[in-house]
Formats: sequence, structure tokens, C-alpha cells
Amino acid sequence: MKKILVVGILWMCIGSMVGQSQKEQKVPFSVAIAAHINKYNSKSNDAYKDQDLEYASFLFDSLVNNYLKGTYMDNFKMYPLKGDPITFESINKPIFLITYASWCVPGIGEIPALNDLADKFHDQIEFVVLFWDKKENLKEKSKEYSENIELYYVDEKNNRASYIINNLKHSLGFPMMYFMDSENQVLDIRKIVTHHSSETLSNSYSIHYNSLSKGVSLLIADLDAKGALAVDADEKEKEDKKDTRTEEERRIDEEYEEYRRQKERDSINNNQ
Repeated sequence: MKKILVVGILWMCIGSMVGQSQKEQKVPFSVAIAAHINKYNSKSNDAYKDQDLEYASFLFDSLVNNYLKGTYMDNFKMYPLKGDPITFESINKPIFLITYASWCVPGIGEIPALNDLADKFHDQIEFVVLFWDKKENLKEKSKEYSENIELYYVDEKNNRASYIINNLKHSLGFPMMYFMDSENQVLDIRKIVTHHSSETLSNSYSIHYNSLSKGVSLLIADLDAKGALAVDADEKEKEDKKDTRTEEERRIDEEYEEYRRQKERDSINNNQ
């Protein structure tokens, strides 16, 4: 009886260790999307045929929340207009990724809103716009974006055998927003908000700024929860405290400080 009990306990421990090991495994995004995309596409296609946009939205959210959040983005190569290709592992900050193509027509206020957010938060977040497109087409679009946004492209014609093309570009489509922490873990995936083409610049900017800023807030909140913002604040305080004065400025300040202290001593002596 004791042997049976001991064996049972051992099996329970082994099972617990295996379960814990599985939980600690980093599931690639491509593996998760490949396992569930066919079922999602079948149901979402039916929803769109029936013009049931609410159910189609529900299916997308369910796919993201139940299967894609918590996965890790595959470390594929992206190409800049100049220089060597990069991978996600080479980026050490949280990533605000938008996938696009040159023939997609953004809302009139979308890029200005994204530019303003990138200019404001680029110290904490890496803003990346990835074009599934040719290098020449990216050149035409690059002037519209802030210098604080990293622009890359992946030419499908040169990457036909790449699994990430099929599982990232063709599965969910684009434009699409991906929010990843500094370890490339997917925190959320959202569609770019759309509006009628007749919308004014002011209204379009507000619509997109409000939508895009939710992604920024998500990444900032994750940084804060991990204590990364506190470290950044400490570093900034140290930077502010650095003495950037010239020798002459430092000498004048020291003489003034000595003069002020002497005045205080004289004042004390006079009162006594």
C-alpha cells in the first residue's frame, strides 16, 4: 500500500513539473495562428456573408484573447530603406507595430496622429511600421512619417517560402496593430480604426489619436507594472543632475555661493 502511495505521489509531482514546463514554454505567434486560423476564417467568412459585423468582431476578439495573446512574435527579418535588415530580438523596447501596404489608403488624420504619439513616446516605445511591399513603394511613403518611426518592408516576392508571410500577413490581414513587450510577447492585436472618407482632417485626427493612444497606454502600463518606468525616471533624474556648466560658469557659481554663505554668517553675528 505504501509503495502504491509513493508511486502515486511521484506521478503527481512529475505531472505538475511537466505542466509547469509547458506553461513556461514560449509559444511562437506563427504556431498559434496556424493552429486556429482555419476555424476562424471559416466562421468569420460566414459572418461577413451574413453581414453580421458584430459577430465577426466577436470572432476576431476571441481569436486574439484566447489564442494569440501571450505568444511570442517570430524573429523574422525586416528591411530598412538603408542599412542591414533587423529582427525583433534586436529591439530592446516595447514595440508598437503596424503592418501596412503602400496601396492601403489611411484615414487623413491617421499618420499625423501616429507621428505625434511617436514624437511623444519614442523614448519608451519603439514605433514600427512594416510594409508588406517593395522597397520602391516604401520610399514613396517614407516622407509622410516622423523620424521617430522606424519604417521597414518585407517583399513577399522575395520571401515566398517564408512561413511568417503566410501566418502574419495573410492570416489576419492588414492594416493591423500588434503590441509587444520588450521580450516580444504579444500583449494585444487590434485592427486599425476606419471611418468615412469624407471625414474632416480634424475629426479624423481625433478618431485615430484616441484609437492609437489606447495601444500606447497598454504598453506604458505594462512598463509601469514591470517597474521599468521607475528605472527610466531614476536615470532621467541622474541625467538632469549632471553638471554641464563650463569652468567659468562653475567658478562664478562657487563665488556667489561663498558670498551668500558669508552674508548669512554676517547676519548671524550682527543679531548676536
